[in-house]
Amino acid sequence: MKKLLMIGLDGATYALLQPLIADGYMPFLGKIMAEGAYGDLMSTPNPLTPPGWISTVTGCSPDVHGIYDFLRPESTDDGVFLKVNDSRDILCDTVWTLASRQGKRVTTLNFYGMSPPVQVDGYLISGFIPWRHLRSATYPESLFDTVKSLPNVDIKKLGMDIGEEKKCIQGLPEEEYEDWIHLQSERDAAWTELLSHLMEQDPTDLTAIVYDGTDKIQHLFWRYLDPSLAESTTASPWGAHIRELCLNYYRQIDQSIEQLVSLSGPNTHLVITSDHGFGPTHEVVYLNEWLSRNGYLKWASQANVDNTSKLTADRIKDHTLMIDWEHTLAYSLTPSSNAIYVKQSKDGSLGVAPEDYPDFCRTLQQKLLDYRHPIDEGQVFVKADLNACRLAGRPCLEHAPDITLGLRDGGFVSILRSTEVVKTREKVDGTHRPNGVFIAWGPDIIPGKHLNPLSILDVTPMLLYLMGLEIPKEIEGRVPVEAFRAEALRANPVRFSKMAQPARHKSAANRPEISEDEKDALMAQLKLLGYMD
Repeated sequence: MKKLLMIGLDGATYALLQPLIADGYMPFLGKIMAEGAYGDLMSTPNPLTPPGWISTVTGCSPDVHGIYDFLRPESTDDGVFLKVNDSRDILCDTVWTLASRQGKRVTTLNFYGMSPPVQVDGYLISGFIPWRHLRSATYPESLFDTVKSLPNVDIKKLGMDIGEEKKCIQGLPEEEYEDWIHLQSERDAAWTELLSHLMEQDPTDLTAIVYDGTDKIQHLFWRYLDPSLAESTTASPWGAHIRELCLNYYRQIDQSIEQLVSLSGPNTHLVITSDHGFGPTHEVVYLNEWLSRNGYLKWASQANVDNTSKLTADRIKDHTLMIDWEHTLAYSLTPSSNAIYVKQSKDGSLGVAPEDYPDFCRTLQQKLLDYRHPIDEGQVFVKADLNACRLAGRPCLEHAPDITLGLRDGGFVSILRSTEVVKTREKVDGTHRPNGVFIAWGPDIIPGKHLNPLSILDVTPMLLYLMGLEIPKEIEGRVPVEAFRAEALRANPVRFSKMAQPARHKSAANRPEISEDEKDALMAQLKLLGYMD
């Protein structure tokens, strides 16, 4: 039976990968692309890690699986508060559980949102977890002891380091650039070493890993990596040195991919995906400030004007206090969501009446799309998608946003108070784009095939198909048959099954929240990567 290896490169984009291949930094990836099928992989409406990876491993959209952001809003009589999403908030099965249920064994490492871990036939360690809490994010728990015993794996490198994250709360100082790049290289090398051990000792039918250093490097060092920007940022010897460190990181990723493919054996199918793409961001858009100036939001008296364009990890915990909830009709709660929530009236409370909701949202949408930059007169909000289900009065998830935005430079909004709605960034940062990467390689794949853009929802059905498994009909994605040899499709036609089980609407009542350490590490990580502007 053919083996299946999936490698996730968080935030990977052809805008960088193709120049890296051409310049000789990623020769193995170049070989894989030449011998396999590849194309753009279109992300979720808000191209962000949580909805992106959860859609990747479920084949379902955020409106079905329920994950829109790192955090989710919960309304109370005292206002709106934020809770951290985890695996208990995912409302449908992952490819790991679907494969296990159909008799396949899986190994999955460092995927977002997999903690607390669900039972699988194989091995699972979640990503986005501080190393001190990795045991509770590992299945089976005995795997954690195995990891600790490995001589070449430092368990501290596998998770987020709270001390390192807190050092970066006010931004990463230039004198720490070099050490921080080395830290990402060491961390990804540790994941490679662990997965190599598992593949050698107990290979499984599906083996999957995410390298998230790609996303982190690109967020902080895009201006050194982007060929169109690198000439100016690498004029000094120091700038050129930082660029070379980043390029060597990708050389290491290429070597890791080659190592894992070699360990998987000659009869292997390889699928490489990203959760979103990447590009530059030049400005900060203060969404709540725009809402305030247009009469939709009222600031609380203690809401200070932002002078740093940064929402620190400490302030994210109480930033909801910046809003006067009694006199607010529309608001944004997290920068990474790029979303607006509309406050609807309940039991006579202040808010938008249900019968007024459609017109309210359409009017707000049009105002957003009509808004122009005060200096260059360009359109700032290039997308303002309404919640179609809620608009039509159909059932939808309570925490689903009412409007999802897209900014002209692809960045994330700021939710802070400001003297201006739009400010130019001091330096160019990296931010997300909807078009990620998809690469498939193996005996059943058409070599050299350039595919039309695929949906991120197509990854799970493709993985199930490559394992010879039935695809549940509730999965929204499809098998990209155009990537496969005709003889392979004849020998293994796509098969569907009835609904495996209904979506699991999980109650948050009486469930334990994650620890304060985990919250601190997550918030610090989000701020450092630009999600908390």
